[in-house]
Amino acid sequence: MITPKERALEQAAKSLQEKARKKKDDSIEIFRGFRKIEEHRLRIWHKSGGGGREVARQRSDLVDILFRELFDGIVRSVAPKGLPDSVVVAAFGGYGRRELTPSSDIDIMFLLPRAQVSKVTEEAIRMTLTALWDIGYKVGHSTRSIPQAIKQANSDLVTKTSMLECRYLTGNRELFNEFKERFVAECVEGKEAEYFAWRLANQKEVHEKNGNSVFMQEPNVKNGIGGLRDYQNILWIGYFKERVMTTAKLAEHKYLREPERRALEKAYDFLLRVRTEMHYVTGRPQDGLTLQLQGRVASDFNYPQRHILRRVEAFMREYYTKTREIHLITDSAIERMKLVPEKGSALLGLLKPKVEKFDGFISRNGKLYAENRETFAEDVFRIIRAFLHIQVRKLELSPELTDSLRRRLRLVDRTFQYSRATRETFLAILSRKGEVGRILREMHDLGFLARLVPEFAPLTCLVQHEFYHRYTADEHTLVCIEKLDALLFAEEEKFRGYRSLFQKLEDPGMLYLAILLHDVGKAANQRHHEDASAILAQKVARRLQLSSERRRMLITLVNSHYELSSTAQNRNLDDPATIEEFARIVGNRANLDALMLLTLADGMGTSDQNWSDWKEGLVWILYRRTSDYLEGGHEALERLKKDRGELKIAVKAKLPKDYGEEIVAHFAHMPDRYLQMFDADQIAQHLKIFRSFIETHLKKDGVDALAPCFKWIPKPDLGHSEVWVCGWDRPRLLERIAGAFLSAQLNILSADIFTRGDNLAIDIFRVCTTQLTPVTNPKDYARVESCLQDSLAVEDYDFSSLIRKDTRMRSYRMSQEAELPSKINVDNISHPNYTLIDIQTPDRLGLLYDLLRAFGEAGVNIELSRVTTEMEVAIDSFYVTVKDGLKLTDENAMKRIMKLLRRAAIRPIG
Repeated sequence: MITPKERALEQAAKSLQEKARKKKDDSIEIFRGFRKIEEHRLRIWHKSGGGGREVARQRSDLVDILFRELFDGIVRSVAPKGLPDSVVVAAFGGYGRRELTPSSDIDIMFLLPRAQVSKVTEEAIRMTLTALWDIGYKVGHSTRSIPQAIKQANSDLVTKTSMLECRYLTGNRELFNEFKERFVAECVEGKEAEYFAWRLANQKEVHEKNGNSVFMQEPNVKNGIGGLRDYQNILWIGYFKERVMTTAKLAEHKYLREPERRALEKAYDFLLRVRTEMHYVTGRPQDGLTLQLQGRVASDFNYPQRHILRRVEAFMREYYTKTREIHLITDSAIERMKLVPEKGSALLGLLKPKVEKFDGFISRNGKLYAENRETFAEDVFRIIRAFLHIQVRKLELSPELTDSLRRRLRLVDRTFQYSRATRETFLAILSRKGEVGRILREMHDLGFLARLVPEFAPLTCLVQHEFYHRYTADEHTLVCIEKLDALLFAEEEKFRGYRSLFQKLEDPGMLYLAILLHDVGKAANQRHHEDASAILAQKVARRLQLSSERRRMLITLVNSHYELSSTAQNRNLDDPATIEEFARIVGNRANLDALMLLTLADGMGTSDQNWSDWKEGLVWILYRRTSDYLEGGHEALERLKKDRGELKIAVKAKLPKDYGEEIVAHFAHMPDRYLQMFDADQIAQHLKIFRSFIETHLKKDGVDALAPCFKWIPKPDLGHSEVWVCGWDRPRLLERIAGAFLSAQLNILSADIFTRGDNLAIDIFRVCTTQLTPVTNPKDYARVESCLQDSLAVEDYDFSSLIRKDTRMRSYRMSQEAELPSKINVDNISHPNYTLIDIQTPDRLGLLYDLLRAFGEAGVNIELSRVTTEMEVAIDSFYVTVKDGLKLTDENAMKRIMKLLRRAAIRPIG
């Protein structure tokens, strides 16, 4: 019985044929109109919930109708009696699969029996391609003889793959069948092993280019892990294995289980629907699901949550769930295919697998199998011991054992969780340094980890709305653990200190467990997830019956996992109160060492770029000072400070003798923080710029005498330039410097401000261009320096006339609708003399200028600032006072500065 969709196609084909043959002179407009009307119908169908695959197939079928009518009409016009050459036109690629999305290319091949072709046939092909372009299609095309096509397929495996799915469109059917027969005989048979190996290598390469994780913050729908290509991959491999090209046939050959096949088809359909929507939104062939697109797709797919972030979270959780299913199922299918020898393999009879039996299991050729069907019935705790065996013996789970474990997840109940055998095995797994990440990932992929540690389960596919996270919460956790594993074998110089700490760590199990649990509170959507995580960690500790000492260590690490990084970046490390408070939090040296390792893993597990040399230097300063304080109290803090005398001698050795008085003044008036951050070489260079400024000041009069001195240092390896600004300190100086950088469209990545007791200041900025490159153009140098000098001559200088309107636009990629919230926190507890204001917001060109202008407008003085930018996120801390050097305590004043700062973070003030 004909379906409504098939009837609609018949009617569309008949209508197009009638119109095109009546108005031959206006055929292009008729074809354009046909495409426009049918695409509109498809869009309505898609918007009303049409499945991804059925909409894509209908689009492909409509292109078939259009193409056949177009080509046949052209052939009739140039050769009324038919073309002198046998020609067949085939669709391949996504068009061949009948999976066209709105902006997909139309890939076609004109196939001929021989290379020589008549001019009439050439003209027909040319006219066809021109017409398709005029109608508005993007066309990928080739014209080949059968021998040429076969030769090309065997010389280029990408071409071979596209021809694998070629589909008859129009022309000589017998010629098409001949090509298909020769393709199998000459391009497939005998080449199965070569193709299988290449296909897996190519898949690995593509995955690595696209982040190598299902859970990327901005995943690639087509080429990412778990994307459309992974589904297509098993069909291509399946054809070379068994000459089948559907998941139903793969299931018949036992490469897929029937529940897997159904889940795979649903997931693939979902991704095709997402890709279709992305093409509609962008109007181009878009495969990267950007943050901006996530908000649009979530809204267009009618997720019911009222808040845009919750809608995005719901959509992306479903997206990650589907891509994770595709990844796990296709991986399992490929593993099963690997176990089936290629036809005619000469080694088949020579293989003598190494076999070992133990604890109800068998190891064979690097894989673990259950010895018999009763393995788990005899001892249910073999479920968790299977993971210990593959860890200790460096094995992999066989596909059969994977299926068996997955079917027995229901046995992992409360009794299983609380049993002595379970906790001893789990803690044994966690205690093996450098070998934990792979096992926990296996557990998670199987669904076992969520059953064993139910507190972890809500993190599965949970989208993180912190600006700088690349991954979902569960993936971030596993990546952190893998980063810690890798540390044991790291050879790089920068990891030497961490590796030493890890090697000496006496209880790695608690560190691994802390990393596993450090973010489990995020699913509660609380403002401070650390507290919720700590509560859940206590529950796990009780279930594992940890000793009181181990329990305290676990809770400290989980509850304080962000403290080391946060304190190092945002607090004054020269203040003894900072060190004392942090030492009180960590409690002892063992906790400090473990927290240092957790901080590294957490930072690098967010993204490799998130662990900069600058941040690492601050973390090590805090670690060493806290370590000494824990061992020697206040006396140790004093000993920890650099000996000013020794440092002064080193600086003197690097400068001419006539710098003597300047060196004395510099060391007398510079804060301890400065002397801790810079070595003798750097301090000597700073003294030179101080002298340059003084000499300029003495030589010039009036406004010119106020001009600061600049030193520009490009650092191409780091993607930024370091800029030293030396001059007299004065009110709102930092704001004016930020405005000067903004006038040249330079972005401030970080800033360190040092003011001497004699009111001279050296401010050190890290800046880059809008292309994220170092600043090297002398014109930019001159513009910044001139702009700053002009601004210092006027009490209330207006930068707005120098700043292009478009420079104030956000670089962050979320749309205004889906903007992640800025966070502003006022803290009057952490420091006895200053109010601390912490700001976290999407970075943009001019953000710091607007924030500083807000402080100035509110009459707030900045005594110390820590300005950083990571992953397009500004993380800034300001130590501030109000009139008479007092803390900001007035409630109305506090409300006003918060309002101004929030407005500055969201949009420019000017």
